[in-house]
Formats: sequence, C-alpha cells, structure tokens
Amino acid sequence: MRNSTKMLFGAVSLAGVFATTAAFADDAPASPWALSGAIDIQSDYKFRGISQNDRQPSPQGTLNLTGPEGFYVGTWASTIDFDPSNSGNPYVEVDIYGGKHTDLGGGVDWNIEPYYYSYPGEKYGAGPNADYFELINQFTKAFGPFSMTATWAISDNLPFNGGTGNYLAGLASYTINDWLSVSGNLGHQWAQNAKYAVPRSSDYTYADIGATLTYKGFALDLRYSGTDLSMTQCSSFWMATRHACAGNFIGTLTYNVALFP
Repeated sequence: MRNSTKMLFGAVSLAGVFATTAAFADDAPASPWALSGAIDIQSDYKFRGISQNDRQPSPQGTLNLTGPEGFYVGTWASTIDFDPSNSGNPYVEVDIYGGKHTDLGGGVDWNIEPYYYSYPGEKYGAGPNADYFELINQFTKAFGPFSMTATWAISDNLPFNGGTGNYLAGLASYTINDWLSVSGNLGHQWAQNAKYAVPRSSDYTYADIGATLTYKGFALDLRYSGTDLSMTQCSSFWMATRHACAGNFIGTLTYNVALFP
C-alpha cells in the first residue's frame, strides 16, 4: 500500500504543478498540452463484466495529459478486492497508459493504446502475479448523434499466468440531448488457460446497457451489466468473491475537471 500511496500523492502533486503553471499563463500562446482529471464513486467496479471489488463501492481517480498530434499519457486508480479472505489480496489497482489518436479519414478515429495494469498491494508470494500488459486498438466513427466504437485488445500473458488473451468488443452510443445519452457494450474475452483451470472455465461474453446524465462537470451513469459465466466458472478468472460474474445494476457518479490550461 505504501507504493500505491506514493503514486497517488505524486499524481496529486503533478496536478498542483500544472494548475499553478496555468495561473501564470494567461498571456502565453495557446499550448498544445492539456491536463484533465476526474474522480468518481462506483457502486461496483466491473471490468469487462466481472466485479473487481466484491460488489462493493469503489472510489476511483484519473489524470490524463494530452499533447500535440493526438498523443496522450495518463494514470488511473481504483480500490479492488479479489479475495476478502486472503491477506495477500491486492486492495488497489493503479494503471498506466499512453497512446495516440489518428484520423484515418472518413471520420474514423484510430486510438492505439499500450496499457499496463498493476496491483502494487499484492502479496501472493513468489508465484505469478496479477500485473499484466495489453495493447488496445479502438476505431470510432460518428454518424451525427450516433457513434460506434470497435475495440481489440491483446495480451501476451493474462494475470496469474493466464496465457494469451484477446478481447473484442463493440460500443454503440446515442446522444439524445446535451445532458442525456444512452449506450451499450457487447464484448468477448478469450483467455488461453481458462479451459485448463480448476474448476474448468471457458472464454466468456459480457454485455451492458445504460444511460448517462451530465451537468456541468458531473456525470451520472446508470446501467445493467452481466456475463454468461456461472459462479463456478467465474472463480477461474481470479475472483474468490461470490457472484462476481453475475448481472447487476451499477451506478457511477463522476466529476471531471480541466487542470491545465
């Protein structure tokens, strides 16, 4: 937990530096750099349909720095709880990412994003750990108020030596007005070693559907999310919490803020 605390304090300090710089930059030329942040509380932090926090509320935060030519870097953190009965269970997730947006023409945006998932509080011993890396590709196209995003993510080794992972998903979103939108996700996760796990598991499909309300810097998202995994199969995806893969309603309240310029 000490490492994660240092990282979070470091992120807050970085935000303070940028905010102070912005206060003296009124007369400077427009900068290609921008720093934004967000904090939120989620009733159940689900990642691709699976609860990461024992179906309990999770406070979360992020910092994102964007630069010229579509480049960006950032970090994101959340509380987690894979196994309440294990003292070596990680209690925080801290992710680091970067990437670049590219206009492919015809209104199609390609976002390529190297993404690293880390669990600095983990103390499972000398065996394989939960940290892993993904290369994420996203293609987004807007048709007026309607937009679609296709995602492909690949990992050379999923958590706890889960083997090669591939993930495909589609997101559809429709903006009703300036404060309300509806969206849905459908995704499939392939995990190489899931079929060898005990108890025997499999690849799985998940889906969610919901609505997002926005007001100034606030956003309230309400949605239903579920998977096709049974409770027994779910335990093969590193979850020792009951009903981690079962469907439920999730609420997320987010506050977004521009820190620089």
